[in-house]
Amino acid sequence: MTQSIAAEFALALGAQGTSTDSKGASSRPAAQASVYRQLAQQRCSELYSVSAFGSEAAHQRTEASRWNAERNTWDLLERLSLLRRQANINASSDSASTQSEDMQTVCALAATTDYACVQELVASDALLAEYVEVRRWLEDTAPEFQPVETRKGYRFYTRRCTGEHGMRASSDAPGGKPNRIVTETDPDAASRQRRELAHADAEYEAGLLRTLYEYVRRGRVGNAMDLCAESDEPWRAASIKGGLLWRDPQLEPDGGMAVDSDENGPADMQPAHTAGNVNRRLWKHACAALAHDEGNDSYERALYAALSGRLDEVVPVCESWADAVW
Repeated sequence: MTQSIAAEFALALGAQGTSTDSKGASSRPAAQASVYRQLAQQRCSELYSVSAFGSEAAHQRTEASRWNAERNTWDLLERLSLLRRQANINASSDSASTQSEDMQTVCALAATTDYACVQELVASDALLAEYVEVRRWLEDTAPEFQPVETRKGYRFYTRRCTGEHGMRASSDAPGGKPNRIVTETDPDAASRQRRELAHADAEYEAGLLRTLYEYVRRGRVGNAMDLCAESDEPWRAASIKGGLLWRDPQLEPDGGMAVDSDENGPADMQPAHTAGNVNRRLWKHACAALAHDEGNDSYERALYAALSGRLDEVVPVCESWADAVW
């Protein structure tokens, strides 16, 4: 089987000719990477389709993992090859631009949206564009994970422990032990009172926070917000949504490289109305404060640190090289 797949790689290498477009940019590197990626994917599928047991199963998992890494590597090379080819084409076109056109661009950016400004920045900086593509690759190739189940009923067990108007019926738990459960059930009660949620609610909250982080780690911010809403925590969905770049279709040019995503569809799809957070800088300061608070759950700190561009709180929850690079 190894000789067979090696022969297929060699055959693919020999079959690739050199081709250029009208701008003189070669498309061979991207085409080769695409073929190799497909071959590696084919090998992965073959391994996963065969049933094995015992030591044979362990060997099969190891080989499948290696071919999966091979596929992801060629996927990254394909993405970067296409990006660099497009950058060369753009550079050739930009060389013919005049100073008056540059002045028009500056004037246009003086009254535009955050999304358009970031889009223009990425389009004008080839290295930054590659960073964006590598981040997207890390998100797309992240392994699957088991999300927490959706649970209706906001802090059900904690609310059951509270009396009317949010006060506990008694100050002490059975046996005379001090009661550490919060006396109020608003989202900030635990951090404000320095108390705990009911055990079942605390367990679910920990699982929810980890799932939200894992969604954001995979670029699936929309899924994170949906889970919050479905779990009766819409306020948390709003806190995550604050990271969306402000957009206004009346001030944005059409096209360009996608730099962000939202819950309404693809990032490069122009919204029908204004969207995003016009006070995003204030939101980032609030996220940074949440991340910096050592009293918060480690995955909650990592979630808001990742959203606001901090590293110190994200690194401790990284479990792989890819997590750390992301």
